[in-house]
Amino acid sequence: MSCADLPDWYLRRRMAVVDLRSTAWRRARAEVVPPGYAPDECMRRLVRADRLRRVGRGLYVVVDPVRETPPIAIASGLFADQPHYVTTDAALAFHGLIDQPIPTITVVLAHTRRPIDIGPAVVRTVTLGPVRHEVADAYATTADGFAVRLATREQALVDALAEPHWMVYGDLLAEILAASTDDALERVATGALARSTAAGQRLGYLLEETGRQPAKRLADLRPVRAVYLRPGDKRRGPYSTRWRVYG
Repeated sequence: MSCADLPDWYLRRRMAVVDLRSTAWRRARAEVVPPGYAPDECMRRLVRADRLRRVGRGLYVVVDPVRETPPIAIASGLFADQPHYVTTDAALAFHGLIDQPIPTITVVLAHTRRPIDIGPAVVRTVTLGPVRHEVADAYATTADGFAVRLATREQALVDALAEPHWMVYGDLLAEILAASTDDALERVATGALARSTAAGQRLGYLLEETGRQPAKRLADLRPVRAVYLRPGDKRRGPYSTRWRVYG
C-alpha cells in the first residue's frame, strides 16, 4: 500500500479524522505508509490532492470524494481518544428537534481548546467539572456509520439551560420544551436543578411562556436572585416575578 491509500483506509473504517497523535494513526501508518516515508510529506501530498483537509496541528479531515461526511461525525472524531460528547444545537438537530443549519458544534471536553473550523461548521469546546462530565447523560451512536458521542435530548436541554451561551438557537428552546412529554420535562428539571438554581429558573420561565405547567420538580423552587434568560443578549422580554427571570 502507499500514502495515497490512507484516506480510503480511514473511510473504510468509518473514521473521519486523521489525528497524528492517535492510536488509529499509529495503526494506519504501520499498515499503509511505506517504511521510511515521512508522515509530513504524506500529509502534504494528500492535502494537495484534496483527499485531506488540514484543520489544526496534526489534525486532518478525511475528504470523501463521493459524499459529504456529517459535520457532527467530524466534530466527535476530532476527540475520539478523549472523553467528550456533542451537545446543544448539534445534538438537538441530530434528535430531530432543530432543522436549521448548525454553524457551531459544541463539544464538552475536560479542557477547552481553540475553536476548529471544519468547513461546514466551527467546532467549539466547552468544559464541565469532572464529576458533572462523568454523570452527563451521553451515549455512543453513529452518524452515517461514523462513531459519535452524543448528549441525549434531555442532557442537551439541560446544558442549554445551565449554560445559555453554549447554544446558538436558544430562541428555539421554548418551542422544543413545549413539545416535550411530561416525563421528559421532569428529567430535564431534575438535571437542570442539579446544575444550578438559575437553570431551574430558566426552565420554569420558558414553560410559563409556552403555557405548559411547570415540572413537579420545580414546584418548591423559590429563587431569591434574578437571572437573565440569555446573559449578554441585549434584547429584553417580560420579567417573571415567579421565576425571577428577565426574558
